[in-house]
Amino acid sequence: MKTMRTLPALLLPGLLACTAAAQDLSGIPGAFADIGLGTRPLGMGGAYVAVQDGENAARWNPAALARGGPRAAGFTWTNQFNLIPYNYLTAGIPGKSWGVGLFAETAGDDVLRETTIAAAGAVSSDQAAFLAPLKRWLPGVSLGLTAKVRLASYGNNTDSGPGQVTGDAFGYGLDIGLLWTVPKIKGLSMALVGRDLVNVINWNSSAKGSYGEGVPAAVVYGLAYQPSRRTLLALDLQPALYGDTHWRTAVGVEMRPFSAIALRGGVAQNLGSRWLNRDVTLGIGVDVELGARSTLQAGVAYLFDELVNTPRVSLSFLW
Repeated sequence: MKTMRTLPALLLPGLLACTAAAQDLSGIPGAFADIGLGTRPLGMGGAYVAVQDGENAARWNPAALARGGPRAAGFTWTNQFNLIPYNYLTAGIPGKSWGVGLFAETAGDDVLRETTIAAAGAVSSDQAAFLAPLKRWLPGVSLGLTAKVRLASYGNNTDSGPGQVTGDAFGYGLDIGLLWTVPKIKGLSMALVGRDLVNVINWNSSAKGSYGEGVPAAVVYGLAYQPSRRTLLALDLQPALYGDTHWRTAVGVEMRPFSAIALRGGVAQNLGSRWLNRDVTLGIGVDVELGARSTLQAGVAYLFDELVNTPRVSLSFLW
């Protein structure tokens, strides 16, 4: 019980600091919106920060890179709202004590094109000397960081009239994640992720000149429970850090009726608001064994949104 009380006590000050800093700002991003990429995470409704997955860790929770698993690389494509194309490349080399990962993401077209390139790393409390004080109270904790570079260009389309505004942007962001594999409850993990806690984007506009504008920060708590090898349950909770946003939760499940087939489903919605902004997702993954240690995974996720339904497709290689 003492261990269970220690983790929230460590995390609460950071959450309160983020909330206080963000109260007077807008939480609705004008650019670089997070739509949730990866067919496995989205297939589970986006409830994913506590899931131990090396392939998508750099984007969802870098701390998962230090929890073991196969090396992986993958690609996801979607056309959000049948309007904005997204291409997402990711790779992870996880380990039991440390790991590294990366992802690259492009979105949009000549009207507005956004690119994010990120590298991530993680260490566990069992190996990192600076995390040694946590080992006594929280064995099985890992800490991860993701550093992101953001690039943008806009107004390069040729179908506009005179006076078209053009420009570009450059910036960076930093995510931090914690993942705790609860030692006394097999299959249970808890997580905390802070996204863009430090970030800035410098925009250059032919109309407005140069100015700085950041991306809204986000904090996400997560739980994941795997009662058996073929069942995974997950829950995420995202507090409202800004006056114009709402608390949001996501619930997801993955079941494997056969070892080579994964069925996924999830729901995400606002809390305490008349506008639920509910997203329902379904997904399927198929594994093809290429050898004793290699697997090809194909995945599809479908998002049922209040505006436009959108599919996502992916292909991954694990070894």
